[in-house]
Amino acid sequence: MRIGEILRLRSDFEDITRGYQMPEGSDINTLEWFVENGHRSNSLRNGFNDAYVMAQIIIKEYYDGRSTNERTDSGST
Repeated sequence: MRIGEILRLRSDFEDITRGYQMPEGSDINTLEWFVENGHRSNSLRNGFNDAYVMAQIIIKEYYDGRSTNERTDSGST
């Protein structure tokens, strides 16, 4: 996934979750918190399912990109 798409997802996630009971923002820790705990106070809110899917996509892209970079970095020494 291209960086522009990920940034758009983050922005959309922040727009949807504004006002939710959760840590503010869309850094990786907040996204992971949301996937694990966000349903407790927010599952009936408008857009929850969309935000949940967005968070999962962003987290997957983060870890996929991170593992790719680690493989590339370890091969260049």
